[in-house]
Formats: sequence, structure tokens, C-alpha cells
Amino acid sequence: MRNIDVIRQVSEAARDRWPDVLSLMGIDVPASPRAQVACPACGGKDRFRFDDDGRGAHFCNACGAGDGLELVKKVNNCDATRAAQLVADALGMNVHTLHTIPGKDNAQRQKEQTERRAALEQQQAQEQTARSALFTSKLKALAVKAQPGESAYLAGKGLPGFTYPILPDGTLLLVLMNESGEDVAAQTITAEGEKRLLTGSAKKGSYHVIKPAHSPEIVIIGEGLATILSVHLMRPDSLAVVAIDAGNLLPVAHVMRRKYPQAQIVIAADNDIKPDEPNTGKESAEKAAATVTGLVALPPGDHKADWNDYHQQHGLENATAAFNDSLYLPQGEEMTASAEVIEIGSHACQKPNVQKPYVNLRHGGLYWVEPKYNKDTGETDEKETWLCDELATVGIGQDGRESYLVIRLRPEGSAAVMFEAVPRREVGQPAGWARLRSRGVNITTRKSLLDILGDYLQRHGERTQWTITQTAGWHCGAYVMPDGEIVGTPDMPVAFSGGTSAVAGYVVRGSAKQWRENVAALMRGNQSMMLGALVAFAAPLNSLAGGSCFGIHLFAQSSAGKTTTVEAASSIYGVPDMLKLSWFTTAYGMTVEAASRNDGFLPIDEIGQGGDARQVSTSAYTLFNGVGKVQGAKEGGNRAVLRWTVAALSTGEEDFETFMLKSGLSPKAGQLVRLVSVPFVDTVEFNGMDDGDQHSRAIKREAARYCGAVGRDWIALLAADKESAIRMVNAREEEWIGSLPEGASPQVKRVATRFALLDAAATLSAPLTGWSASECSTAVRQSFNDWLDSYGLGNREKHQVVTRARDFIQRYGLSRFQPYATSKVNGNMDETHAQRILNLAGYLVDGRREDGRKEYHIIPSVFEAEILCGIQKKLGGEALEDAGMLIRKEKGRLDSRTISINGTQQRFVVLVDVEED
Repeated sequence: MRNIDVIRQVSEAARDRWPDVLSLMGIDVPASPRAQVACPACGGKDRFRFDDDGRGAHFCNACGAGDGLELVKKVNNCDATRAAQLVADALGMNVHTLHTIPGKDNAQRQKEQTERRAALEQQQAQEQTARSALFTSKLKALAVKAQPGESAYLAGKGLPGFTYPILPDGTLLLVLMNESGEDVAAQTITAEGEKRLLTGSAKKGSYHVIKPAHSPEIVIIGEGLATILSVHLMRPDSLAVVAIDAGNLLPVAHVMRRKYPQAQIVIAADNDIKPDEPNTGKESAEKAAATVTGLVALPPGDHKADWNDYHQQHGLENATAAFNDSLYLPQGEEMTASAEVIEIGSHACQKPNVQKPYVNLRHGGLYWVEPKYNKDTGETDEKETWLCDELATVGIGQDGRESYLVIRLRPEGSAAVMFEAVPRREVGQPAGWARLRSRGVNITTRKSLLDILGDYLQRHGERTQWTITQTAGWHCGAYVMPDGEIVGTPDMPVAFSGGTSAVAGYVVRGSAKQWRENVAALMRGNQSMMLGALVAFAAPLNSLAGGSCFGIHLFAQSSAGKTTTVEAASSIYGVPDMLKLSWFTTAYGMTVEAASRNDGFLPIDEIGQGGDARQVSTSAYTLFNGVGKVQGAKEGGNRAVLRWTVAALSTGEEDFETFMLKSGLSPKAGQLVRLVSVPFVDTVEFNGMDDGDQHSRAIKREAARYCGAVGRDWIALLAADKESAIRMVNAREEEWIGSLPEGASPQVKRVATRFALLDAAATLSAPLTGWSASECSTAVRQSFNDWLDSYGLGNREKHQVVTRARDFIQRYGLSRFQPYATSKVNGNMDETHAQRILNLAGYLVDGRREDGRKEYHIIPSVFEAEILCGIQKKLGGEALEDAGMLIRKEKGRLDSRTISINGTQQRFVVLVDVEED
């Protein structure tokens, strides 16, 4: 009897303190009743659980269940008396004072028991004070280290945007308070999700509130932080409370009932469903709800899940609907799917026929609509919360790399309907919202509403298959503008997922008729201005006909009207100042912009502003090559190679070749026929203006007022009859090639096809420009002739070699060539030594030719680097031989053994200077 009394008193002293008692005894148990760890008694890892429940309740598949004292017995392999002694030692109790003394009467025994109880309570109070002091000191120490921030643990739970104290190692510090509002407990949660109570925490009845409220109508209590944060997003109108674990649901529910006697209490249960085992989460929730006349919301399904799991798997909208539908009384009476629960007096009742919250299109945008039952009127009121401008999911698709949702949108201030392909990984994320906002759509900035909108876009709308493209231009028979607008009718739906820095410039102001009457009319009769506009018109036609990249470079001294021409041409597709580019850019920046404007027009003003000629040369070569650089991807492999076709209009004070040569660079002939330099012809027709200055200002003004519409009408015209447009281009090319003089080089023929394209564009666009076919053809033909006068009919590379060779001799004949006087010695040529020359190019040999001309014997490596400059040796030799400048000593070779240097005959390239033809 005496031992039983001791055991009972020790067990009573340890009630609600078992986690700390066991910890002091070196017995580790999990902080959460759901956690399953190795059994401290038998070591088995098969489903050991520590439910506590104030009694130290536990369960092990291998060694059975019991209370805290039973666990001490199993760990120490002892009987109950010895276990009680060990627990008493951990509690600091003197077990001998607990023995009943036989022979004493009941009054004396009762008095002694009362005294012992008072002593025990005093001891417990002292221990509690000590634990509280220990907890406070530890909490202060952690609070000093913590900084407000977002937790990696919550981010992994799909809950970004919530700020909590974060320790230097990324651990979240969650502080709990008691009914009086004092901080009495704390839980740490690592980034991996490991949870521990801070030593000295008074967990029982302590809680954490997500968003405090003075007098909430509904209080929702759940176990973990992630669970309650998800519930908070589902029901932001309710007070959301974290109880830490299942064993604390009941104490916290009692606290909430005392604090908010009129509120409806809902326990957000964890569905701990397992085969042949108790559902701890459900049972604890039902027990807590039953004692406070509350309700239970249990995640549906046959798999273990809490409400955060359900939120992540099904999205916020579906989780919200499931939460509302799952409400039931703990006795098992389920609520109807269409009903919500209200508190009337102390009883739970249903709102009659109230809809769930939903997203609805109204007032020109999407709204989150929350129906609420009005107790006074008996009607259903609707609370509207704005989400965004008009958006709708209309399709899905892939581009070979990732999957997309296709969103239909209507930008603010525009009547045009656009389609944006948003990568699924961006839906609901800042990158996705930024993408849609960049298209001109207004979207809420409230995190909870963004989650609702993200889930709505993913779960609602059409699932039609679309073609996804990251480049503008012709796709599936229609044309995708760089801002995503589709012109024409595609063979299957097409959506744009790319972008350009000038996307805001592709807008429509006025009509095509207004552009014709106010912009095209001012350009009429001016050769170079009309040519610039025709380059813009030719861009989509060029790609339609299978052409490659090309550009027209208009050059003249400043104030000649070049910039005005570029702006007028740019107005065909949008706002001139926003579409116009500069040569002052990197090659990569130019390729990205070209790819984003694929099959389109690229206006580039003032080549002189490019600064570094070498950079301009690289940008031009890359731009007109039409293919970007192969680049590696961070995740492995290579990125998709950028490809494009564009027609560019460039301007400058010098032609492209001169600009390069003045900077010490030698442009390749391929560059010169891709970017064709045409002299700018001054404005001669002012079309009602007093002078050139007034005329230029009028064009700039009108081009900004009336822009964009004519380009879309032009593309629609081409899309309506593509075959006729292609036949027109082919016919003009044949006509132009046939009209070239005999002996025209392939390079000249190639440029002629570019002007043939401009001629075809002039004829096809005549209804839009108001210009006659004859005046357009005259402007195009004269511009070509101006180019041909400068370039010539022959091969430009041959011309470049001859020109460089002649310039080289004239420039360095007296400075880099060492005189080499010769004489006959036994029938052989002999050398005359001279002073050494720095940067030697070769030897100047005199007196060996009958015509008296000097020979320049050039070192082969110098000849290749400074005269050929990358041109093939065979082609360069033919050009110099045709010009009469190359002296071949050996058939088929450029260099020959010619003169003796240091007693050994060396190979040189022998040139003679001849009069220029």
C-alpha cells in the first residue's frame, strides 16, 4: 500500500511535465506526437510515438504502449517502485516523505497529506519559476541573434511572404504566449522542418496568433505553423491560432473559448490516417471541438495530410472550398457542401443556401466575391475584392523546353485583346506577375489575393493546345507582333512568350488613313525618305518570301534629314522614339533585340554614336548573320540558339566602309552587301511646308501622333494573300537581275535582289502610302544606281585587295622597305646590306626590271595580315595579277624565291606599283 501511494504521488507530480522529466533522465522523446523515432526502450524504429496527453502516453509497435512511468520502467528494466524513485530524483523530491505512516488515525494522516501536498505545490512553483527564468534568458539570447525575414521552411511549404524572426542558420523562432499575453514558450523550426521546444517552455495552453483580432466571429485552431498559415490564406476573415501539436489543441481551445465566448471555434485537424492505427490528429481535434461546442475541418482523402499539404497539392481555391465543405460537428454530423457555419448564442447553425467564395469577372476586371449571410435581412450579401484587370486562361502549350499557360488579357487603355504565354513555373510567382504587368495589366499587390488569382488561373479556363513561340514574326500563317498581338488568322492558336525592351512602343495611335494623310504625304517626292519607309514595309515581306537579313545604311553630313527618315519609317509600327535603336550597344544586346523583333523592322540611328568601331563591326556582322552565339546553360547543356530575320534601316555621316577604314578596320565584302550604304539625297519636296526645318519638325510631330496602325494593316494585307505577295517578289527579282550589265558580280546581284524586294513592297503597299508605283520605282532604282556608282560591278573583295596593296606601297614605300641594290657577281644577284628597319615589311629592289620600275618584295606574313586581311590567297592573287601589280616567279604561287637574305634565298610576294585604272 505504501509503494502504491508513492507511485501515485510521483505520477501526479510528473503530470504535464513528462517531456522535461524524461529529458532530465536522458530519455529522448519527439516533440511532436506525429513524429516517429527510434524507441528509447527497445531501439525499434517501427512507429514509436510520444502522445504525452499530460500522462507521458506513448506507443511502440514492438514493446507496447503505456504512460510515462511505464516508459521509465522499460528503459531502466526495473519495477514501478524503482521507476518512481528515479522520477522523484529527477523532480528533486524526497521519496521517503511520501510514505504513509501506519498506525496513525485518518485526521493525522489527512493533515500530513495536506502538508505534503502544499510542500509539493510550493516545490512545483519554485521549479516553474526556475524554468520560466531559464526560458526567458534563452529566449532573450536567441532574440538578439534573430532578424526579421522569410523562412526557407515556409518557402518549401509553399508559403513565401510571411515574416518571422530568423536565426543566423536559417532557423525560424516561433514565440508562444499564454492566456495573459505573456511569452511563455517558443518553438524553433529548422529549414529542414525539425521542430524543438525551447528549454523551459510552458507549452500547455500557450499559442501563437497569425493575425490578432479584437472580437473575431470565427477562431480556427490547428497544430503546426504551416497548417495554420494555409488556413489563414483560405479564411483570412478568421482568427488563426497555432497550438504546436495535437496534445495542445484541447488546452488552447479552452483558452480561446474563455477569451472569445461568442465566437465559433473550428479545429483544423490533421488527417493522421494510418492502417490499423488511431487517427491522432482527427481524434484530438474532435475531443477539443466537443469540449468547446466547436466544429472540425478535416482534409479529405485516404492519405495522411494536413491543410498545408492539401493547399500545396490542390491550390488555394480548391483548398478553401474543401475546408468549407469538410466542416462537421465532432459527433459526426456533417455540414452540407453549400453551407457555412455561424454561431448563434452557444449553438452551431448553418447559413442557408450561401455560396462559397469565388472569382468572377465584373466591372471590367476579376474580383474575389465572398457571399455572406445577413442575419438581419435574411439575404446574402456579397463582399467584392478587386484582383486584376481582365485575365483568363485560354490554352496550354509547350515550346520544347517548358510548359505554359496561355493568358488572354486586355491592357489598360487599349481595346486590343492580347495573349501572353506564361511559363507554369512563373504562375503565382513574382516573375509571372511582372510579365503580365509589363503587358499593361493592373494586378493586386496583396499576397493573399495573388495566391487566389494564381490558383484561379491554373484551375479554370480552357485547355486548348497552342503553339508557343519566343520570337515575333510569322507563325502558323499569322504574324506575331513583338508585343504579343496576333495579326491575321493562324492555322492553330499562337501565343508569344518572348519580349523586347521596346514592347511599350508597339502601340496604335490614330488610323492608317491618318498616317497616310499626315506622314506619308509629307515624305512624298523625297527619294531617301521614301526609301527608308519602304525598308520598313519590306521587313515582313522579306521573311515571307524566304529572304535573309539585310539593311540599308543612309549616309550624309548632319542635318540632312536622316533621323527624321528613321522616325517616319519607325512610325509604321509604333512610337518612333521607343522603337528606334542606337549602334551604341553590345553585339549580344543587338542579337537579343533582333530576335525579339524577328521578321520585323529594326531602325538604328547614327552609326557614329556607336563609339568603338570594332564593336559596331562585330554588332553589324552578328546582326546580319541572323544567328546568335551558342551559350551554355547553368543547369547543363546549351541554351536555345537565337535566330532571326530582320530588315534594318541605319544612318550615319559616313558610309559603313569608310567608317571602318577610318578606325583601322577593313570591312569584309559580306558586310558591305548585307548593310548596303546608300548616299542620302537631300529633301527637295517640302509638301506645303516653308523650308526643310519646318518640314522635318512636321514629320516628327505627325509620326508620333499617327503610328502603328498602318503597319498592322500592311501585315494583315500580306497575311490575307501570301502567295500573291511572294509571286510579286520573285517577279521583281528576275526583272532586276535581268537588267544588270554584263559582268556584274554575284555580290552586285545579291544587292539587286534587296532593291527588287523594296520595289515589290512599294507596289504592294501603295494603297497604304498613297504613293504611285512609278515614283516609288524611280526612288528605289536611283538609290540602287547611287550605290552601284560607289561599289562597282566587280567583286568588291578584289577591289579591296588592289586598293589596299596600292595604298600600302604608297604609304610605306620609303619607311618599311629596305633598299636592296643588286649587281652581277659571277652571273648571280648579290645583296647590298643596309641599316636595319623596325617593323620591316620587305625589300625595295631596284635595277632589275627593263621598264625601270621598282619591285616591292613583301614578307608573306605581312602581305596576308595587312593586304589580304582575311581574303583568300587565290582570290587576292587573281585581283592583283589582273591589275598588273603581282609578279609571279612560280606558277600557282603568290610568293617565290626572289632575293638572297643573309646568304639564303627567301620567299617574298613581289608587287610593282602601277598607275590606277
